[in-house]
Amino acid sequence: MASNAKKKRRHCGDAVDRLNNLPDNFIDRILVYLPIHDVARTSVLSKTWRDIWRTHPLLVFNDDFFAKFVSTKVSRKDKLAQLSKALGTITDILLLHRGPILKFHLSIPPDSPSRQCLRTDFWIQCLSNNGIRDLEIFNKSLFPYRMPSYLFSCPGLSYLTLTNCILNPPSRFGGFYNLISVKLTNVLITAETSFGTKLEQLILERCTGIEHLGSLFIPDNNLGVLMITDSRELDWELFECSEKLKLTSLMLTGVANSKKKDINLEKLVSNMPRINSLLFDGHFCKFLEPGEAISERPITKMENLNSLSFEGVEFHDLVQIQYVLCLIGSSPNLQYLLIEQGPKVKSLDGMEEFLSIEPFLQSPNSIDMILYHLRTVEIRCTVGSRAELQFIQFLLASSPSLRRLTFTYDTSISDPREKLRISLKIKQFRSASTAAQVVWK
Repeated sequence: MASNAKKKRRHCGDAVDRLNNLPDNFIDRILVYLPIHDVARTSVLSKTWRDIWRTHPLLVFNDDFFAKFVSTKVSRKDKLAQLSKALGTITDILLLHRGPILKFHLSIPPDSPSRQCLRTDFWIQCLSNNGIRDLEIFNKSLFPYRMPSYLFSCPGLSYLTLTNCILNPPSRFGGFYNLISVKLTNVLITAETSFGTKLEQLILERCTGIEHLGSLFIPDNNLGVLMITDSRELDWELFECSEKLKLTSLMLTGVANSKKKDINLEKLVSNMPRINSLLFDGHFCKFLEPGEAISERPITKMENLNSLSFEGVEFHDLVQIQYVLCLIGSSPNLQYLLIEQGPKVKSLDGMEEFLSIEPFLQSPNSIDMILYHLRTVEIRCTVGSRAELQFIQFLLASSPSLRRLTFTYDTSISDPREKLRISLKIKQFRSASTAAQVVWK
């Protein structure tokens, strides 16, 4: 028995020695995959590991972290007490932390007390003094969180993600210098803000005040990815200095053009010569310059564009279809095309749609269009309207390299007989590609 005990102690000692002798970079790789509360538990492994968690540079306080503290089965009073304890734990961790904090992700719970903003201000102050590079604040509370001035004193900040916040930079703020990626969701920008010339990716969703970002679009900007969704104030002149853009997503709703100026499609395209992926929604076309003969007006070819997506397209709207086809025809190397129909298509009379779009699709410019490199087409929310079928017939006849044509029925199409009618009609269309496969989902 004594011999077995000695062997166990010796084996335990060997295990501890192996833990103590692990290289620092290997330990860091282990801790990266652990939640913060499990990182703290490693302090019991050995004397060497006792203080390792205090120097861990990646701090993530997400929903899983708060779930460890807050129960959903207690009274509101007890829940607030548990939440307060969790918030206090974050403060303790930051106060005990030693060394740089490179990554800090925080999810502010919806029931956070009103004084929570003071705690968060203090946390960001700690981060500004510890070399923060990656900051994410996901505010789930009812009220937007006003970012403190400490945020604008983080010279090494490279990645910034904010949700439900207010950006109000100090009057003498000179801008960020090392930001590479910025993602803002439901953020109010109240004053002129510069994310610096190193910025490569900018994603804006439901943001207000983006006119204060004009300094981003100076001639020497490095922006390669720009995605704007549901933003009501947009100055199209910003795109005059976007030569390096490779991916642009523009999804607009409501009144999206703050200066009420029509957009010159040719000018917009010529300002983005390197673009390889574009995503528009139907509202975008409403701000393009009006013109009866858009299909006859040549615009700059987007030689690098290989992916083009349209959401909310209304096939009954001749102007929209003209611009959609104009953009398709201006993309000689297009490989992927996605079209998702808007809700208005479903309620219109089929003959009215057909009569408005058929002459345009049968015009010489449309008939002569050949999409040599188009390989994949997706059409979503298919309803089988005559205008839609006419457009599908045009694509099949114009795409000699087509490999896959995928349809997704609209939720309003539930009758199997109607689905059969649509599929049989499409099968009758002549295809320029002998290898084209039609798939229904």
